Amino acid sequence: MKKPLKRTSSPKKNRLKRRSGVTPGEIFRTLAIVGVAGLLAFFMVYAYNFAMCADYFQLKNTIVRGCDKVSKERIVELAGIFPSINVLTVNPGKMARGIENDPWIKNASVGREFPDRLVIEVVERDAFALLKKGKDLYAVDRGGEVFKKFEAGDRANAPVLTGFYRNGRVRSGLLEKAFDFLDYLSEGDNFPRAWNVSEIYVDDLYEFSVVTDNHLFLNLGFGDYGKKLKRLKRVMMDLARRNTGGASLNIDLVDCSRIVVQRGNVFSPKSPTEDHKTEI
Repeated sequence: MKKPLKRTSSPKKNRLKRRSGVTPGEIFRTLAIVGVAGLLAFFMVYAYNFAMCADYFQLKNTIVRGCDKVSKERIVELAGIFPSINVLTVNPGKMARGIENDPWIKNASVGREFPDRLVIEVVERDAFALLKKGKDLYAVDRGGEVFKKFEAGDRANAPVLTGFYRNGRVRSGLLEKAFDFLDYLSEGDNFPRAWNVSEIYVDDLYEFSVVTDNHLFLNLGFGDYGKKLKRLKRVMMDLARRNTGGASLNIDLVDCSRIVVQRGNVFSPKSPTEDHKTEI
């Protein structure tokens, strides 16, 4: 009975000896690690605060690229940039989203150039046309997206589209046909050129008509533009020989075999003067 008691007590003593010998070392190592970590944290916080307050990283120059319709000052305002801002503290993503709140801005990016510069690059939308809705005009991009009301101060060299908005919605099929026509005018040596078109009309009587900046009202209908515009060029050469004197003309090109030219107000295509009708 005594031997088992000795066997059981001996391991317990050994375990107590091992524990009593390891504990002070572990405490020392723990304290050392905590001390070093605290010291590093102190230096990191100090360095961070120093960098945040240092003039070295204070914004001194902002470069804005790609803006034409929106001023650089407006871009800076939308980005939330102020003179005393620290380059290290800016949030480029948030700034870019702020800039994109302007309807003319398609997308924006903001980058940092250390130590004291921000670079903003924007891509603006192009008003491919101005859609007439009631008494107002709205800018439309090539994809057919109406992205803003056209207001005083806005700049766009784009034709006005009349009759493409009906019953509270855009007539997207007709809009795409008008865009295809403008694309066609932009290719090759066509007359008129795309930038000569000031208005495009769609209505039940004239279907598809174009007003140019030199006072021509062209009733084109849809399709077969190449043949129609080729005939139009010959008609314009003939009219030049007759010395029309820059008069306003209505030219019906729907039927290429029978082109009718009428003098009259191009903005009143439904009431031409019969006395000045010429069939070519």
